[in-house]
Amino acid sequence: GKFSSSSSETSTTSFVTGLGILFVAQVLSALMGLYTQSTYALYGPHWNENLFYSHFLSLPLFVPFLPSFLTQYRRLLAAPALEVPIAPRELFSPGPQRSILRMSNFVPASLTCSEKPVQSLLKIRIPIHLVSLLLNSLTQYACIRGVNLLGARTSALGVTIVLNVRKLISLFVSIYLFGNDLPLGVMLGAAVVFTGGGIYAWEGSRRQKKLIKAIRTV
Repeated sequence: GKFSSSSSETSTTSFVTGLGILFVAQVLSALMGLYTQSTYALYGPHWNENLFYSHFLSLPLFVPFLPSFLTQYRRLLAAPALEVPIAPRELFSPGPQRSILRMSNFVPASLTCSEKPVQSLLKIRIPIHLVSLLLNSLTQYACIRGVNLLGARTSALGVTIVLNVRKLISLFVSIYLFGNDLPLGVMLGAAVVFTGGGIYAWEGSRRQKKLIKAIRTV
C-alpha cells in the first residue's frame, strides 16, 4: 500500500537523479575532450603535462571533503590485516649472524643439502582494504594515463567512443563476476554503444583508405 508506493517513488527519484548526473558528466567529459583537443592543436600534444595539471589543479576542490576522507581512511585502517612476508626474520635479529647472508636463509630446506629447518619470515601487516585501495589507484592511473595518451593521438570523439565501449565492457565483466541480471534497457544500450563504435571505426578506416589512395594517385 502506502509503503510500496513511497518506495517506488524513491526508486524512481534515485533513478532520475542518477541518470541526470550521468548525462551531465557525459556532457562535461565531451566539452573537456574538445578543450583538450584544441589545446593540443595550439600547443602540441603534451599529454603528460595535461595529466599532471588536470589532477593537480583539481586538488583544492577536495578540501571540503577532508573530514569524510579521514573517516573513510580510519575505516580502511580498521579492516582485517593482510600479512606480507618481506625477509627472513634472522636478518633483523641481534647478533653476528645478522650481517651474514647465506643462501640457506633464502632457499627452502627441501631445495638445499642442509637439514636445517626453513627460517621464519618477517612479515608486515597491512589492512586488506588499504591494499585494495592501492591496487585500485594503480589501475586507475594506468587507465587515465592511457586516456591522455589516446587523446594526444586521436580526436575527442574517438576518445569518447573508446571510453563508452570501455565502460560497457566493465559493466559486462561486473555482471559476470557478481552474477547480476542484465536488464533489457542495458542490452539495448549495449547494442547502441557497440553499433555506434563499429560505425565510427568503419567510417574512420574507410576515410583513411580513401586518403591513402588519393595520395598514391597524386
